[in-house]
Amino acid sequence: MKTRLIFLVLLIVCFACGTNNKPLSDAQKEKIKGEVKEVVNTLIKGCEEANFDVFSEPFLDSPDFVDINNGKTYSYKEFIASKPVFNTLLNQKCTIVNEKYTFLDKSTVLYTTDSKWSVIYKDGHSTLEDPEAIMCMFKKIDNKWRVTYLVDSYVEKIIKYSEPSKELNQVELMKKFTGTWKAEAGKDTSFIWEGRSYGEGLDVYVKTETKGKIISEGKAILAYDKNSDKYIQVRIMKTSGSILAAMWFTSKNTCEGVLYKDISNPEDAQMKAIFEFISPTKLTQTTKVPNKPDEVSTFILQNK
Repeated sequence: MKTRLIFLVLLIVCFACGTNNKPLSDAQKEKIKGEVKEVVNTLIKGCEEANFDVFSEPFLDSPDFVDINNGKTYSYKEFIASKPVFNTLLNQKCTIVNEKYTFLDKSTVLYTTDSKWSVIYKDGHSTLEDPEAIMCMFKKIDNKWRVTYLVDSYVEKIIKYSEPSKELNQVELMKKFTGTWKAEAGKDTSFIWEGRSYGEGLDVYVKTETKGKIISEGKAILAYDKNSDKYIQVRIMKTSGSILAAMWFTSKNTCEGVLYKDISNPEDAQMKAIFEFISPTKLTQTTKVPNKPDEVSTFILQNK
């Protein structure tokens, strides 16, 4: 009886595998292609509208998921953690040069495309990703097509640099940074910025505390430079970590900062900070360093 049961199970498995690997008819391929194309259109729509929730919905939450972006590999959790990058975008435009569907079986499709992307950022600069090659592995799971594997490779070219708009009053906008702002900087650790207006600039005290104990502190002066229409920041720390930087608003709610040595070429900066005022009492700081994941901190205004 046991031998017969084992034989029956093997027979079912073999039949299932044979059915799944049975060559697909042209009609079946066209049907599957239409279903996958709908998901591809959703992915493109999410990217073009800078809507990460729409873009990421078809991706499979699984330990087997892999995202390879320009030579770097990410897990599903790391992929989802990239959402703040979308917050820096205004919109994108995709132009598909060609696309191909490879049917591995009735529930697995390999989608590849050559394309180019125009990317516009909230801070005013824009880039062109051309050429860009994308490969997606689609699996039909619970009657839905899910992305289980993504490879994205592109060459990025800067089209427009972000510069202060002459319509923006940098002196008035910089006053947004006055008051006491606090952000979490690790377990039981906070970073605090206390800014006060001083003429056309800011007088700032910064400190990092762990469980209420100060572990580092310093002073900063932000002075307005009329010639460049930017703010020059000199920060002197009590121990180490002093910096010389430049800051300027690129919109009424977005400010950009780079080290002073990169002021003439901010797009190739060693480090860039993007500050976005979500509300009068909340702002985010996205720190960008080439070849490293973005770091995002959220500051809450404690008092003005």
